[in-house]
Amino acid sequence: MPSIAEKKRIVARFVRQCNDYADAEIARYRAALDAADARAARALQDKISHWTAYRAFNEHTLGELAGNELDSWFEDKTGE
Repeated sequence: MPSIAEKKRIVARFVRQCNDYADAEIARYRAALDAADARAARALQDKISHWTAYRAFNEHTLGELAGNELDSWFEDKTGE
């Protein structure tokens, strides 16, 4: 069975990949802003805001994973 540290490393890697995806989405929406009319620009800004909030949440998660705050989440409570 993997250690808590190994489980956290796997989850942190996944969260970093999610942030890479979010960065790409934010860049894509920002690039589309130049050609957007006012209505479309508002929709794009809204999407950028959502992706930015998602990314910030993930950064907070990475900080918690670096410490021991979430260690109990990785304990095997099923006895398997």
